[in-house]
Amino acid sequence: MEKIVLNACGIKSKGGITVLRNLLKKTDKVNFFLLYDNQELEIHLNEIEKLFIKYPRFTHPFLNILINKEVLKKINSFDKIIHLGNFGFKTNNYSYTFIQNILPLVNPYSSFRNFILRLLYFFSFKISDEIIVQKQHVSDLIPNSLRKKIIGITLNKSIEQSKNDGFVVIFEDVKNKNPDFLINLILELTNKNFKVDVICSTKKSPKLVNNILNNQNVNFFENIQHEEVLSILKQNRCYIHTSKYETVGLPIYEALESGLKVVVPDENYIPLENNNIFKFTLGNLNSAFEACLKATTAPLSDNMEVPVYSENWNLI
Repeated sequence: MEKIVLNACGIKSKGGITVLRNLLKKTDKVNFFLLYDNQELEIHLNEIEKLFIKYPRFTHPFLNILINKEVLKKINSFDKIIHLGNFGFKTNNYSYTFIQNILPLVNPYSSFRNFILRLLYFFSFKISDEIIVQKQHVSDLIPNSLRKKIIGITLNKSIEQSKNDGFVVIFEDVKNKNPDFLINLILELTNKNFKVDVICSTKKSPKLVNNILNNQNVNFFENIQHEEVLSILKQNRCYIHTSKYETVGLPIYEALESGLKVVVPDENYIPLENNNIFKFTLGNLNSAFEACLKATTAPLSDNMEVPVYSENWNLI
């Protein structure tokens, strides 16, 4: 049985947790040893052998110096190490770095944090044997001199179409998720008496409270599990996604697989053309509203071929 260290330090987003959960399903084939620094992950870890890392995140490129020598010896005795949180530390085994936050690569000067992350990315590129990405547009941002592996696969699947009404969005008060634009689009839709379900990634943000908390056409859902998110998606006709940047945009594919029409920016992270995909010009509210109207009036059929996303971790 292969022995692999999973460095899950830095994993916080729903996308990162999904990747970790999918990897841990392979415990019948792999002996994992997990490093993590987020106690919220513990509900997903079951009986896997693990070690909680207490050192601050900015020190993690130097964990090979900071951690106990016996722990480092154990890590180096494994066949491989996969750094899931965008950057890692030097070891003696075959190492992979998985890039799941695209912002430090496309817009490093948007914040001091992203600038520092970019420096850590390139440090990790130098010490890694291979860089793992989910889609081609992320691979294109990484120097060609590096060895890269794209694990994302998109295949068409026949899906039963949702016959329900209404829009659903996932709201995150994060700059690259375009929250102000999304709020304005929600207001535009509800002013025309469309129903919108708003799934908040955590608790309601002040922006939501100040703008649409008491809107009768809006239903709020807070701190819900992934299975509940999928259930709410299926209760609607259309999913709206307004992010400026994405490594994948997993909710887009989950909505398509749930039988919804999706309204998305015409950006390179969603290069697909499909009858259930309606694109708008990023930053143009009129364009987005028109795409929403087209999505609601598009013909329905019992089944529709839609792109479904999956990942092939054949390095394991």
